[in-house]
Amino acid sequence: MRNLFIIALATLSCSVFASNLKDTVPVPKTKLEQFSAKTGVVLVRGFEKIGSATGLYSTVVNVESKEFTNVSTGQKEYGITIEAFKEDGRYDKSHTTFIDYDEIDSLIAGIDYISKINPEVTQFQDFQADYSTKGDLKISTFSSGDKVMAAVSSGKIGGVAAYYNLADLSKVKDLVLKAKTKIEEVK
Repeated sequence: MRNLFIIALATLSCSVFASNLKDTVPVPKTKLEQFSAKTGVVLVRGFEKIGSATGLYSTVVNVESKEFTNVSTGQKEYGITIEAFKEDGRYDKSHTTFIDYDEIDSLIAGIDYISKINPEVTQFQDFQADYSTKGDLKISTFSSGDKVMAAVSSGKIGGVAAYYNLADLSKVKDLVLKAKTKIEEVK
């Protein structure tokens, strides 16, 4: 009887663990991701690399303008991608975030705001200020010793961050502005 109980318990435990192992497809967070996920239709993806902003510690941010077109309906979606890249010699890492066109102005305003933050923003010794997009891009400024630094992080789990001196964060903002201008030229 005891052996039967142990076998039943082991079988039940295995089925519970197996149910937790099912692959889950992440829900698209942006219009561009939703548009890209469509099946059974022809999608044309237009894109143009706007430029790169080299960061500290072998990191870089790449910015592209995007235009996605559903050929069947003629529907279009516009936006940008921001890729954070970390060169590691043996194992380079990159992660790309989609940002919808209607989110670009808010992103620019967020970068402007956190670029002006200084240690007096709080009475505590250290601080961090973040701006996040729907697609898991996070722009941060933070205290690092007696300096204020910046980071551009793409993705959460398995994401990649590029680091900058605070004054160099404007390079990323300039690329975002150029990407927005490119979209406005083709719209």
